[in-house]
Amino acid sequence: MNLAQVLRTAPDAPSAFQSARQRSAELYADILAVAPGGDGRVDIEAVQSRPSILRRTAALLAEALPPGTDRLVCAAPDGIAVTTALALHTGLPFATVTGAGDDARLTGEAHAGEHAVVVVPLVGAARDAAPSAVSVVRAVLNARMRVSHVLSVLDSSSGSGDRSVADVLQEQYEVRFHALFPALPTFSAFSTTDQKEVDPR
Repeated sequence: MNLAQVLRTAPDAPSAFQSARQRSAELYADILAVAPGGDGRVDIEAVQSRPSILRRTAALLAEALPPGTDRLVCAAPDGIAVTTALALHTGLPFATVTGAGDDARLTGEAHAGEHAVVVVPLVGAARDAAPSAVSVVRAVLNARMRVSHVLSVLDSSSGSGDRSVADVLQEQYEVRFHALFPALPTFSAFSTTDQKEVDPR
């Protein structure tokens, strides 16, 4: 294949010249560069305000979507930017969940029986993050939709010593959790959690 053919068949220019692992490492470095919290935390708002980061994040999240996904769901307002980017990349519609805890409600178009994937930009330790992720999952299930996965861009729960968000979601709802990257630069960029399995990227 010549260069013109490679570029014509590639979904974007970077994928024609870089492996998935290289693209992941470059995106992770860019995320950490634009959003340092100063104390090891990442400013997720800064991450979601960069179109170039959102485009590449959507491409990687799209690879993690399970086959047969009908709709994306996110918490409003925190997850709207990254979920919109993923919806534009995949063509999938999305709905939002407003409120928290028992007051969490699904808004927008959604249909009973649809296979939904919940998108959460950032999760922290399970004691902090699980209630919000669980609220979204519960709201989706209350709408009689099916949920198999929660996808996140950044996960700071791994290595915290607490029970992981993946454990909480699996135990309570049999929902798998997958994060593209850990939120802290001290972790390996490729040790993300998906049912305790290592992400191959």
